[in-house]
Amino acid sequence: MGRWFGFWSGGSGYGPPQPDDLEEFTSLADARRKLVDRHRYGYWQRSHFAFTHREAADALTPCVGDDCAITLYGSADGLDYPDRRIFLGPRGGVRIERC
Repeated sequence: MGRWFGFWSGGSGYGPPQPDDLEEFTSLADARRKLVDRHRYGYWQRSHFAFTHREAADALTPCVGDDCAITLYGSADGLDYPDRRIFLGPRGGVRIERC
């Protein structure tokens, strides 16, 4: 599967994602990289948010918690049940699991 659509959650320091926060990712590797970048480098490096329902943005993501995650869907229209979830593991690695 090439493109993925998902909602990023920054952890307890951020509110829950809203419907307009749906992002497009080019691949699972792209989503994984963005999760890591937002968690580790968000204080000083802007992350690109390719929103599907509003204009794209580049933003800092300070204070991202260890409980951050991206919930992925196979299409922008099929948001009833997620397909994958990307999150940080207990030792700092990144895990991708099927839902």
